[in-house]
Amino acid sequence: MRVKWTTAQGLAVVIALLPLLAAWNPLQRPNRAVTDGNASLQKGKAEEALTHYDQAAAALPADPAVHYNRGTALFALSRYDEAIAELMRATESKSPSLKAAAFYNLGNSYFKAERYADAIAAYKRSLGLEPGDTRAKWNLELALQKKQEEDKKKQEQQDKDKDDQKKQDDQKKQDNHKKQDKDKKQDEKKQEPDAGAPKQEPPKPPQGQDAGAPPPPQEEPAAQPKDDKAPEMSEIDAVLDSLERSPKDLEKMRARLRAVRRAPPAKDW
Repeated sequence: MRVKWTTAQGLAVVIALLPLLAAWNPLQRPNRAVTDGNASLQKGKAEEALTHYDQAAAALPADPAVHYNRGTALFALSRYDEAIAELMRATESKSPSLKAAAFYNLGNSYFKAERYADAIAAYKRSLGLEPGDTRAKWNLELALQKKQEEDKKKQEQQDKDKDDQKKQDDQKKQDNHKKQDKDKKQDEKKQEPDAGAPKQEPPKPPQGQDAGAPPPPQEEPAAQPKDDKAPEMSEIDAVLDSLERSPKDLEKMRARLRAVRRAPPAKDW
């Protein structure tokens, strides 16, 4: 069952994120550097405490309590990645209470580093060792809430990336269509006659003739004059031949010929 947060509960959770500042004495043997470091840490002098813990770690490198103390001082100095490394070594302790405290502070370090999934796992391990730890319960709820918000933001970002990608793909398609249309128009233009090509000039007129003047009309062959009298003379000759045989008719025909010759010539226009 999830816990519903109130303002007072939220404040309590923030306070609970503070590490367990109760230092642990070495399990192997008392160490003056650890004692001095614990005293400095209780006074809020984390930098001074870390100096003493460094001396203790040099003397007792395998002691989980020394690593717990050193990790807690590093957390107080906001050096979360270093604190995580030290507290991980502290979780190897055989003491259930020290092991639970190490997982709790490890969860806080993960939370500050915004590694909420790891923080959730660490808080659950701490609660597995000490189920009644109220601070671990509150911090676990807060880590779950942060993880949910983080997942929501990731999903929104993924959706936004998909939308942006879709817009880019659509824009590429539009650009490709425009390019294809442009190429098609250019191909069609190439197939059309070139408007800028020089026109073929008409043949030049003979030398001396005006280029703008119309060509001179060609002369038609002269019409041969009609010989209107040829048929008439042939007819007369035929009549004369026949009249030679008759003197009377010959005289009449001669009179007609004289009359025809005195008449004005017929017009031929």
